[in-house]
Amino acid sequence: MGLHVAIIGGGFVGRVHLEAMHGHDAVSAVSIADSDAGLLAATAGEFPLRRAEADYRALLDDPSVDIVDICLPHDLHHPVALEAFAAGKHVIADKPIANTVLEADEMIAAAEAADRRFYVALNQRFLPVHERIKSLLVDGFIGDPSLATFMVAGDELPRMSLPEHWKGTWDRAGGGALADSGTHIVDLAHDWFGPPTAVRCHLARHVIEAPNKADDTAALILEYPGLTVSMVVGYAAAGQPWSETREMWSETGSLHVRLEAADPLEVWKGGEQVPQAVEHDTDWWPWSVKRGLAHAVDAIADDRPFLVTPEDARATLRTIRAAYESAGSGSRIVMADYEGALE
Repeated sequence: MGLHVAIIGGGFVGRVHLEAMHGHDAVSAVSIADSDAGLLAATAGEFPLRRAEADYRALLDDPSVDIVDICLPHDLHHPVALEAFAAGKHVIADKPIANTVLEADEMIAAAEAADRRFYVALNQRFLPVHERIKSLLVDGFIGDPSLATFMVAGDELPRMSLPEHWKGTWDRAGGGALADSGTHIVDLAHDWFGPPTAVRCHLARHVIEAPNKADDTAALILEYPGLTVSMVVGYAAAGQPWSETREMWSETGSLHVRLEAADPLEVWKGGEQVPQAVEHDTDWWPWSVKRGLAHAVDAIADDRPFLVTPEDARATLRTIRAAYESAGSGSRIVMADYEGALE
């Protein structure tokens, strides 16, 4: 008998999760909850749903639901996850894990107390090009990098510009571009290099005028022994294709990723380019989300470990919160001394 997955939130992200769950062999039924009656009716007309509910608690009370998949604004991840664990459900949550490290700790503790599985959808780890980068680094193919740069330039201006929309608000989203897309690249740095020893950050709101919105631009430095990682995240590329790059250099070679390219990876060693064959889809965001969700469902169905743990998601959030504190104080944050994320 397959798994019954209840998706909480049927918006932009929820739809991709819905498609992923309907395409998975281990999933026998999918239900959805959303307060938008029109969205529920449209979704029910397009997908074969077990249940479509306005109140997500009706699905938490359903004993046939095995997994609750939370696709809600960031501030709701914590309370809904706690309710789901209390109801005896496994939980999948879209990134970030929560808005504060204290919330993340409570979610992890609740999962352990309920003896339920908890997965945070840090989907970019599941892009084959990023998996190849990690493999090359582990194998020491170009030696030890001394410099890495990560860049995100995207168009989130429509949602960020609306004062009434939760996207980019301090209270609901936990911040702007850094808290949102910055989570992905900070998580990749954690995956490839480990947590940084220190963080420095500058934030700006160059384009967004709504006073309740946070940064539309963020620049941060992650410090490691022998390595500096520079990151820039910007939400001001109006009408232009979304662009993301990751690059790193060592004394003997370099690695270059451009996600929007059909051939996303370029590798150099000893002054020569080394050809790479990497599976890729230029519509990489939904593709990577579905790959990550497929892994999560497989791991739950087969009782196998997750490749990304909730502790990984907590560590990424801690670095993000340290970056915000650095920007607010204008100081360099030494992570060994950092306690502000617990507030």
